[in-house]
Amino acid sequence: MIILYFGQPASGKTTIADEMVDYLNIMSIYSPENLIRIDGDKWRDVTKNKDYSKEGRLRNLKGAFDMALYLEKERYGVILSFVCPYKELRNYLKDNAEEFIPIYLKYKGGRGRDDKFAPDFEVPTQNECLILDTNSSDIQSCVVKSYNYIKSRKH
Repeated sequence: MIILYFGQPASGKTTIADEMVDYLNIMSIYSPENLIRIDGDKWRDVTKNKDYSKEGRLRNLKGAFDMALYLEKERYGVILSFVCPYKELRNYLKDNAEEFIPIYLKYKGGRGRDDKFAPDFEVPTQNECLILDTNSSDIQSCVVKSYNYIKSRKH
């Protein structure tokens, strides 16, 4: 299973994904040794890709998503947190993963990191994924909503 938390920078992706790791462990869905987290900022540090153009984002995400697909085939659960502004890349995961769970985080207002925003972000529809508004929901409720959505989608 691959869970993708995506949205503009500072929308809460990393925070909620980290909490979800703990929650899945508590709920005995995955043990800590069978669940892997890949965060967009940390991935960029490892790959040294600081290119935030469309081409740079595509290259960055394709590499991370290929790693996630490999890990899933090795029977790991993978939780990703990336901006992932392009539908084509979300569809890439959807088309190639055994089990893909996309969760979009939206919010209004400034939380910093505006310099990393993707101006061409392709906002998903309700039919494509779970949409969580991090302005009106706290971390714990986002985690519980995520968990319920995952349970409803699991094979």
